[in-house]
Amino acid sequence: MNETLFEEDRDILMMKLSGRHVDTETLLSVTPEEIAEALLIRRKALKDQLPNIVKNLDNEAEALTPKLNKIKEKNEKIKKKISEIKKQRDAHQKEAGEIWKKIKDIQNELTESGNMINLDPKWKKERMIEELEEIEFNIQTVALDHKAEKKMIDARRNIIRQNELWLKERKSSNPQMAEFIEKRKKMNSLYKAADKEHKEMIKNVNLGEPVHAKYMARKMELVDIERQRDRARQLLKNLDRDISYWENTILEGFDELMTLALKVQKGGESSFSSNKNKKEKNDINRKKMEEEE
Repeated sequence: MNETLFEEDRDILMMKLSGRHVDTETLLSVTPEEIAEALLIRRKALKDQLPNIVKNLDNEAEALTPKLNKIKEKNEKIKKKISEIKKQRDAHQKEAGEIWKKIKDIQNELTESGNMINLDPKWKKERMIEELEEIEFNIQTVALDHKAEKKMIDARRNIIRQNELWLKERKSSNPQMAEFIEKRKKMNSLYKAADKEHKEMIKNVNLGEPVHAKYMARKMELVDIERQRDRARQLLKNLDRDISYWENTILEGFDELMTLALKVQKGGESSFSSNKNKKEKNDINRKKMEEEE
């Protein structure tokens, strides 16, 4: 049903005018009897057609509903996952931002006190690496007995332990600097986690876009089917009344309709326009009342 049933009534009248270009004057020249007969024929035809139309639309809606529910479930699942990832990302970014504020305060204090030093300087790291590489070279290339090899491994362990003790002492003597380093590591770790989560969120957004588009398309399709079905049901409900009205009008005459036609010819509103304006006015008043509440 691409056109409303009222538009089909109009088309029947157009056909009765033999395909001529129809202006207002020509349309008004059609006799009331012709209009009434055309509308009565249409109403009787609709009484036969509408039950099948309603049934077909019911079947279409019934077939589409499980498909819509399935894609809706998939769409909601993706949306939930995106929301959870975004929530975690935001939490990590917020925590990192709070740590950054503390880092700046500590940095200012360290700079002012002259304690802004590197607790694990490059030269210390390089010396430890050289000693460890020398031991490892000897273990791998020199023929050693078990006692000598054990001595080398103990020496390697001792170098690492001594370096850890040295760092510990440095941190103990400058706890604020140690706190600065730890907070900076924590902040970097949180920002890296947030970046990873952001990439994961974008990935799911891209995956979800075609699913959401498909869901919206099927949803609108179902809405359109239900709208047509409800319209058809309403017309079917009123058909007996309409058929009776036009049968009586043909039998009793067209005085009332002719009065309305003359009113329109003289520039007055048709009953359709009058009812439309009343409806629009009522809608405006209702909205005003809702806003005041």
